[in-house]
Amino acid sequence: MILTFTPNPAVDKTVFIDALTPGEKIRSQRCTCIPGGKGSNVSRAVKALGGDTAAMMIVGGRPGQHVVDMIEQQDGVRCVPVWVQGMTRTITTVLEEPIHRQTAFFEPGPQLTETEMESLLAVFTEVVVEARVVTFNGAVPDPGLRGVYERMIAVAKEAGVLTLLDSYGPEFAQGLEAVPCMIKPNLAEAEAALGRALDSESARWRAIDAFHQRGIALVVLSLGSEGALASRDGERLRVIPPEIEEINAVGSGDALVAGFALGLHEGWSLEAMARLGVAAGTANAMSWDIGHFTREEVDAVAARVRVERVQGM
Repeated sequence: MILTFTPNPAVDKTVFIDALTPGEKIRSQRCTCIPGGKGSNVSRAVKALGGDTAAMMIVGGRPGQHVVDMIEQQDGVRCVPVWVQGMTRTITTVLEEPIHRQTAFFEPGPQLTETEMESLLAVFTEVVVEARVVTFNGAVPDPGLRGVYERMIAVAKEAGVLTLLDSYGPEFAQGLEAVPCMIKPNLAEAEAALGRALDSESARWRAIDAFHQRGIALVVLSLGSEGALASRDGERLRVIPPEIEEINAVGSGDALVAGFALGLHEGWSLEAMARLGVAAGTANAMSWDIGHFTREEVDAVAARVRVERVQGM
């Protein structure tokens, strides 16, 4: 199966209103709630694509229980919770529907004790042997956890499991030290990691080469609505999605990760997994709810994805 790890999940609530007026009481006629966090999104997308997945996450308090209940009962995904004393955060997004403007409020996540940190690693060591692919997703809630991806990637590699890192900042930098099988930075994350602007395609391919030189076998540079650049074993692809009416792009990068994770799990060619990943990210952006698409919808988009082979960059 594909195991996802989310260190900082959330109760992800959206409140739909006509207009946001600061200082006023504003009543909403509708709100939605899903289990949030990048790994949650990846597992939901893997499930939608027909894959087998489990979602491991750090959770605490009643909000943590709410996240576990939602991912298991709403999404039908097995959850592997690691319980801590701190409280799982809530993310509240206010959507002004007439102008489609989002305002999001992010609460802080929990802090972990040293004992909880060791418990996290013990649970991961036990469950990772059930997986063929494991994805590490997003930022950590506690600065003391910034080295956790490096430690967990080493454990997964020792177990013979393929590793996919999708993070940013210090967590990403430290995770790179363990040399995961695949990384998926977006443009801003790659620029931050390498300390330079990537304002041309040639600069982006040089950045991809810099990651390869660090031992990363598969590098996917996400370009948002422009698609992605993907590189492995000397094969370079420019992957271009079809034009769509975008509804909500949040979680599209996670859907892209899900497509690549499934491709790694099944041993697909780079082109096949790149086409599925970009199609899943595009399908995700075509509706409001994150990861709520069907495999049929993704396949329809995939038929319109353009894959170009790149030489001499």
